[in-house]
Amino acid sequence: MLEPKTEIRMVGHILEKSVIFELEKALKDIDVEVMHVEVSFAALKAGVEERMPSVMRFYLVGSKKDRDEGVEAINEIAGKTKCKIEYIKERM
Repeated sequence: MLEPKTEIRMVGHILEKSVIFELEKALKDIDVEVMHVEVSFAALKAGVEERMPSVMRFYLVGSKKDRDEGVEAINEIAGKTKCKIEYIKERM
């Protein structure tokens, strides 16, 4: 069965700003699952030294209401960590 999901792509200093841990904390009380998380960066040293941003792509899986609540939390994390959300797309 296909689950409705929201695809999110975020750009910024994902590893250096501990965005993954912030995401886990912010979503722990929301009934969504973060799945298929990919973090990529051009070069490790440049990424860690904050000279080049990294990209994180993942899916939120859950009810539409819970995913919308999760997206609000993700927008707050993006603002707090100065990351940019490149896109948010509903998928089936």
